[in-house]
Amino acid sequence: MLDFRLLKQRIGVEKVLQSYGMLDKLRRRGNRLAGPCPIHKGDNPTAFRVDLDKNCWHCFSVCGGGDVVDLVRSIERCDHARAARILDYLACGPDSEPVPVSKPSTPSPSFAPFTFTISLDPRCDLLQRDKGISVATAIRFEAGIARRSPFLRDTVAVRLHDFDGQPLGYCGRRLRPDDVARWGKWRFPPGFPKADTLFNAYRALPGRARGVVVVECPWGAMRLDQAGLPGAVALLGTSASPTQLRWLARAPTVFMLLDGDPPGRLAARRIAQTLAPFTAVHVVDLPDGADPDDLSDDHLRTLIPLPPPSS
Repeated sequence: MLDFRLLKQRIGVEKVLQSYGMLDKLRRRGNRLAGPCPIHKGDNPTAFRVDLDKNCWHCFSVCGGGDVVDLVRSIERCDHARAARILDYLACGPDSEPVPVSKPSTPSPSFAPFTFTISLDPRCDLLQRDKGISVATAIRFEAGIARRSPFLRDTVAVRLHDFDGQPLGYCGRRLRPDDVARWGKWRFPPGFPKADTLFNAYRALPGRARGVVVVECPWGAMRLDQAGLPGAVALLGTSASPTQLRWLARAPTVFMLLDGDPPGRLAARRIAQTLAPFTAVHVVDLPDGADPDDLSDDHLRTLIPLPPPSS
């Protein structure tokens, strides 16, 4: 059992605020911090106070106050036991494994969200023939051929959103083998903050309380949704950032359904090990060389025994 007294000695309020990226708007005067409350995201410039000598904080608006344990409980809306586990991991220092409470990476200053809608043709061989994605599913996820976009030429495009569902732009799956060999399968906007996004997170959020499924690319999330498993998100690769881990850790169950190749299997186990102290994690091994979108809808439902959505 973790000792709360020792945890409070190992890590302070300032370190926790820094780990959550909440120090930016706080002003320092001696051993005190003040500013708008970063927990409820208020705008009163004096509502949130921190006494670094006493290692305590207080929000004079709605959040209350207390010690470092109370701070984590208020941020995460969790019980004492989970707050202690988070603090224990956070106190391990920079040489430990990445954990869900680490500070999110800073988006590239060169990235500017593209909020306009591009006309896409959802009927294409890659989606229907190769990936088994229906026209209706492609329309729902805003995927298809962009015939009038120079940036997305010779790709199958899909729209990207942030965690709140705000549009960020489009990425494209390259179609020409020469382009894939030279630059890789996917093309993203310059400076795109991949580590600070999670494909389909805003659609999956209402069902996160049932559990989530993690895949590598958008096609897998789309196929799972089509199979009646809407709580699927894509990492857009094989690594999980602290921001993505924090979102996943709030689900009661996480199924790792990465590709059936060595990088996918290694990544699935690494991410599962990081999430294990915070939630139940199941690693689902696919056949050699198989992606989630290679499987039938019935097979996907068999692999992921999530409870049905509530009516």
